[in-house]
Amino acid sequence: MGMAASQVRLLALTSRLHDVEFEAQSLQNQKIALATQKDALYQNYCDALDAKKIQVAYMDGLGEYNYVDASFATLCEYNPNRVTEYALIDSRTDKVIVNQETYDTYQQYSNDKYSFAWVMLGFQAEAFAWEGTDNGNFPGAEIGYDNNASSETIAMTSVEQTVYNEFADEDSTLKAAYENWVEVDGDSDATDKEKREALEKFRDALYANDKCRDKIFGYMRYSKQTASRDDENGQELTIEELANATIAKGDYNTNNPESYDDWGEFNYYVALFENIQAHGGCTPIDPACESGEEGETWFNNMVNAGLVLIEVYNDENEEWTQTSVATSSSGNFLKETQDETDLKKAEAEYEHELDKINDKDTKYDNQLNELETERTAITTEIESIQQVRDDNIERTFGIFS
Repeated sequence: MGMAASQVRLLALTSRLHDVEFEAQSLQNQKIALATQKDALYQNYCDALDAKKIQVAYMDGLGEYNYVDASFATLCEYNPNRVTEYALIDSRTDKVIVNQETYDTYQQYSNDKYSFAWVMLGFQAEAFAWEGTDNGNFPGAEIGYDNNASSETIAMTSVEQTVYNEFADEDSTLKAAYENWVEVDGDSDATDKEKREALEKFRDALYANDKCRDKIFGYMRYSKQTASRDDENGQELTIEELANATIAKGDYNTNNPESYDDWGEFNYYVALFENIQAHGGCTPIDPACESGEEGETWFNNMVNAGLVLIEVYNDENEEWTQTSVATSSSGNFLKETQDETDLKKAEAEYEHELDKINDKDTKYDNQLNELETERTAITTEIESIQQVRDDNIERTFGIFS
């Protein structure tokens, strides 16, 4: 009975020893998994340390540069405080990325950059003429020309014609451009494309003249005038008087949504139009990706992936050139900087998850220590039972040897 009981006890202890060793092995595997989690967590933290975001320069009230996080809205929507102008290009289609309003306006006024610019400023077609005229000659009407390449039309408005008549003798370049257009227009052998190009050159010269532009703007403001049209004597102002009065008031200021202190925004839309045409059209951006945190994420991801290219406008050369943050200089006013917001989030997540992992690791260590203590005790008891069994066998069966 003694030997049988010892053998039963030995088998029970051996079974328990196997269970203990299996539990210990399982805990060791879990500790290895925790180490893998630590590595992944640390890598995520390192990625956050390396993460950069693109910023763009604005001018503050003190004339200093103030960099803000870049998104479509901060880069591509007109803002007089931004240091320079940018355009985003879809690298897959080579089209300019614009907001929905710009896209819709371009689809309607893709024949004329000046019409496009006026409409983007909030002026509608009727603003190109004024009361008392028979025909505003809005682009495409009356004296428009078919472009052989695109079958689009362009025409000088009555506003532009009137302003030219007022200042023709003051600008020889402007007058020469006008006379060249009249000559080409009257040439029976000239193509519609040649006539259009001559008219475009004349209108470019017209808008390049500061006095002409200011007077055109005065007439355009007249078209939107809602205040009284009477002078101090109660007499209704003439069109010219009201236009001049508008200019004389000096009410071109950014506080008035219908007036501007300079031609910056008008020029911006003209340049944007030219860039859209150079790229063969434009594509609208998803409104959800225009601004805010989602817009900034979209912009950085698309630029880093090479799906969106950045172009910057050079005022002196009047041209768009491709640029990048990686090769940036003070000339494009873009920079990469540490994303502090994401870094703080990553740091907080790292510390929180690391604490959880360390707690589990400590718990597993304690369990392993308990199992090791039990394994040692079982091993000692097994050795003791084996010794007793061996002695018993020796005593019992030694007489037969």
